[in-house]
Amino acid sequence: MSDTVVSLLTAPGTGAIATVEVHGPRAWELVRQLFKPAGKPLPESPEVNRFWFGTLGSDEVILAVMLNDTIEVHCHGGRRVVRWVMDQFLANGCIEERTPRPLDEGFELLQRAPTLRTASIILDQLNGAFANEVRRILALLDTDPHTAAQALHTLAYFGNTVGRHLVEPWKVVVAGPPNVGKSSLINALAGYQRSVVSEVAGTTRDAVSVRTAFDGWPIELIDTAGLRDAEGLEAEGIARAERELAEADLVVWVLDASSRDLIFPDETIHLPRSTGWVLVMNKTDRSLDWLPNDIPGAIHLSATTGENVPHLAEWIAYRLVSNPPDLGSAVPFAPPLIEVVNSAFLSASRSEWDRAKQHLRTTLACEETAV
Repeated sequence: MSDTVVSLLTAPGTGAIATVEVHGPRAWELVRQLFKPAGKPLPESPEVNRFWFGTLGSDEVILAVMLNDTIEVHCHGGRRVVRWVMDQFLANGCIEERTPRPLDEGFELLQRAPTLRTASIILDQLNGAFANEVRRILALLDTDPHTAAQALHTLAYFGNTVGRHLVEPWKVVVAGPPNVGKSSLINALAGYQRSVVSEVAGTTRDAVSVRTAFDGWPIELIDTAGLRDAEGLEAEGIARAERELAEADLVVWVLDASSRDLIFPDETIHLPRSTGWVLVMNKTDRSLDWLPNDIPGAIHLSATTGENVPHLAEWIAYRLVSNPPDLGSAVPFAPPLIEVVNSAFLSASRSEWDRAKQHLRTTLACEETAV
């Protein structure tokens, strides 16, 4: 086994700068082999408290000599760059030292949280909100199992609706026939021009996505090709649109208020039962006097003027999370926790109280690993 080790000193995740440590009798030998200083060559022996600027491979790094057998490489903090730097030393005989850090994965999720709202929820769990609620439910299972089952239902609900999207966004697909203003609506919701807009039907031939946030929830808006019979490149774009529809958390179906011939989704579009719909009457600035109640439930707006676009954003957020957790509430925030909580709730719904307890105790073990 090698007696020279390489380890990551900074927290896992993406950052501006990362620090990789090489420690052991071959540290300086390996550094001289891999590092190319910008000026004079490295001396044969390390000089403590010296710094050099140069390259490791094609990446610019700073080399720091901490002790005769301990070298630090300060590099770009991107995940792939850090992994590549460490792999160079591993390929030359080092071993990787993994310092036990039980909170690493939770902190990594916190670093990846795209909004302040989701980061706050993760931080609440790192501060014990989830573990404390599980312990409370375990105690209730001994004294008041039916109340415990209700608490488990709430915990499972928050895990499935919110916990799965604290880092990964909800997928909202904007769909409809050609030339109803889907791309303009995407741009209006995003606040900048992401999709190409044209009066020519069939301009969008691929699924174009943009990430944003509504009411603090991360959203991925997906612009799709207009759904109609077509051939060639446009047909491929339509096929991709149908694939996106099948994976959507919510579909915004756009109608053209400037036309008398409104085209609604029909039985040819197959969606999972869990997928919701929002109907939008776009182009109200050119409307043919459609009344709000003519299409029940539809949101009337103009992507061109911005009229009522904020209301659509609010409605999308509400449809995705109609009952958000309160500040400090317990939320299963990692996939292993969510799955085990679901199993515990299923057992409780069958009055299998002992099995529910077993699952919940597992969540505490998972929580220690996940966070």
